[in-house]
Amino acid sequence: MEEFIRKAKKGDRAAMVDIISKYKNLILKRASYYKVPGYNFEDLVQHGYLSVIKAVRMYKLGSNSYNGYIINAINLNFAALLKGNIKHYREVPDENILNKVKEYEFTIEDEVIAYDEVKRIYKAIDKLEPLEREILEGYYLNDKRIKDIAEDKEIKYQKGIKIKRQALKKLKHILNEEST
Repeated sequence: MEEFIRKAKKGDRAAMVDIISKYKNLILKRASYYKVPGYNFEDLVQHGYLSVIKAVRMYKLGSNSYNGYIINAINLNFAALLKGNIKHYREVPDENILNKVKEYEFTIEDEVIAYDEVKRIYKAIDKLEPLEREILEGYYLNDKRIKDIAEDKEIKYQKGIKIKRQALKKLKHILNEEST
């Protein structure tokens, strides 16, 4: 992984996409946890991707602590966003990130990479069955409880839970297939 980071630091877009892909599931999970006023799920996912990009760019090669460093950066940046310490989704706090090397300014390329990843997620979501998509959108985007979604769709609560789990597995499989 250090070699991917080295390539990404030198501007290799494919290496950066590979690194982002490794942390995609964590970012999706964290983005689904947070409800930040003025931010939708897509904004939060993009914020997570930008956190990875910044962490990679600021990572000190040879430290051999990249995994913890990147995960810590993702978690701290989401927490800071929730606390209101970030005034715009392109600003990422860095005072608490380990091994601060230098201030990093996001480039247009960074934002394009994050945007492309969000588009990939939406394409994958479009491949789900309508009921699966409705349950995931209701739960993650509209902040509805599975109980309420199940009542709206006239299905049992347990079936709603099962469909949600299967849809997430299916979505993960689709995204992993597209990465290879």
